[in-house]
Amino acid sequence: MVRDEIVKELEGLPDSELESILRLIRAKKDTYHRPLAFVQELMGFTQTDRQEDVFRYEMRVTDDLVNRYGLLHGGLMTAFIDTAMAETAFLLDQSIERALTLNIAVDFIRPGQPGDVLHAEIRVVQNSRVMIVFQSTVTNPKGETVATAMAHFYKQYKHQGSK
Repeated sequence: MVRDEIVKELEGLPDSELESILRLIRAKKDTYHRPLAFVQELMGFTQTDRQEDVFRYEMRVTDDLVNRYGLLHGGLMTAFIDTAMAETAFLLDQSIERALTLNIAVDFIRPGQPGDVLHAEIRVVQNSRVMIVFQSTVTNPKGETVATAMAHFYKQYKHQGSK
């Protein structure tokens, strides 16, 4: 039985690991209501601040998020930025059902290091009825730029056809 296998795998793990696993299980269950809950929990994703058209988010670079070189995986940096931009779209317009990424261009300036808490600043460049254009700068704890990005999102409203 799968439950027994899970319990066996958990035996001997320190409490800190078990707490982390429990948070991931709860986030996985929460994905039925918030589709990115699991990914956001894995990234330690949180919104930290908002000032007019500037939104700030952070993520923790844990050992689970690094590549074979011990640095934050570039795809996960992109996922962090994309998630922050989508969250911003929903904060700007509660009448949209989906914020769909049309394109995203990320420039990697320096690597994210394990233990870093990265900060993404999302700026609204343009916000029309059907599209939002965002610009982002991600910095490390020293205030150094780690990545920049530009993206276009399509707004799909609740009254439009959806799956």
